[in-house]
Amino acid sequence: MDRWLWTGAGAGVAVAAAAALVAADRAGRRLPVEHITEGGLELSQPPGAVWEVLTDIDLYPAWRPGLTHVERLPATAGGRARWREYDRHGHTTYEVVASEPPHRLVTGIADPDLPYGGTWTFRLTPAGPGCSLTVTERGEVRRPLYRAVSHYLVGEDAAVHRYLRALAHRMAA
Repeated sequence: MDRWLWTGAGAGVAVAAAAALVAADRAGRRLPVEHITEGGLELSQPPGAVWEVLTDIDLYPAWRPGLTHVERLPATAGGRARWREYDRHGHTTYEVVASEPPHRLVTGIADPDLPYGGTWTFRLTPAGPGCSLTVTERGEVRRPLYRAVSHYLVGEDAAVHRYLRALAHRMAA
């Protein structure tokens, strides 16, 4: 008898999980594919010093939690830097889209096969002896289920704020 109870409970959980996935997918279809989010940080270092940290790809794993290692890739035909970041979820390839040292850097996801993509624009503005950093993400989440998870569970701005917390910690060290 207990076996039937557990089997029935397991089937009920499976049906509920399937229904939740279908509902999340439907909710994701109503959300826009593209989003823009922004975050900022006041730093005591001048733009040049912050620029060095932002562009030193090889040292990312030392200060960005969850990043296990970075692999430099051959530059684009236009000479722009490319690299691949590895974490527990796999890897993502990035490239520099625009660079105006030490005030503006734009990086982008360089893998069109991923279910997400977009760019991050870093703007450094002098502020007294330090600077103000603004990071703007112009992202797209192509799969509806991923959009729902990103919007309702994770938050579209989570990656930007996680990055800014790590950078603030690095710059304080």
